[in-house]
Amino acid sequence: MKELSYFSTRPRFGEAHPYDIGMPFFWWKGHYDIHFLNTLYRIDEDEFADFYAYHLDHFKEANSNADESEFFGHMRDIVKDELKNLIVDDKRKSKDLHRRTVQRKLHLRAFLGYLDTVDDWKADRTKDEIIAAKEAEIVQFKEMVNELKQQVRELKKRDTDDYINIPKGYLLTVADLLIKMQEKETPENKELVFSIHSSVWVKMLCRYFRHDNRPISPETLRRYFPADRNDMGSKYAEIPNRYRLFDIVPAKKRSYPTPHIPIKPHRF
Repeated sequence: MKELSYFSTRPRFGEAHPYDIGMPFFWWKGHYDIHFLNTLYRIDEDEFADFYAYHLDHFKEANSNADESEFFGHMRDIVKDELKNLIVDDKRKSKDLHRRTVQRKLHLRAFLGYLDTVDDWKADRTKDEIIAAKEAEIVQFKEMVNELKQQVRELKKRDTDDYINIPKGYLLTVADLLIKMQEKETPENKELVFSIHSSVWVKMLCRYFRHDNRPISPETLRRYFPADRNDMGSKYAEIPNRYRLFDIVPAKKRSYPTPHIPIKPHRF
């Protein structure tokens, strides 16, 4: 069986990449795990993602049909084994060696923390932990389903199967009235009706109206409801004049007579 090549090594000649492992001259390839760790110790934590991706690209290119889970598991095992060795071999009598060991342990734990974020295979979980996690997901999904069902029930209460019919040939007349409503303002200079997206008008017509008792296609109306009426562009069009049959104008102010209330005489 062909031995897999996990990590990109330094070229014998030419410039090496900062993430390459090994030495510029002869070195025993059987110690590639040690050289991998030496390179890992030199990089900062914010480089972990790039470091992982760099060697993963090499792994996939060097080993046809190789699976990332194999690469991930091998890298993780090297780091975990090194962490165990550091814990066992920690020479606390030497301040310098102990300080370096502590720094390396922190670095390896940080890298293992990064590996957890890309662990799609749950490599470190036991069977019971995986089952517990799946059961928690199932409970969460059931709660989401129940919540969505409740939302559907609430929507059905407000929804209706009935619709408003528009006589044949007057669909654009109704559309014209809706467009004119958007142009009107209240006495306080506020929009009478307003929506961020003009598509809501098309959806309303298609959902609650029928044209000659037939469903209305959104494509029939979309060109008349641009997102910006000040800059309609080439895709949009004005309602033809022959369909503009009505105007919306402010009502005249009406004065109402003060009701006469008869005064009853007091009795003494």
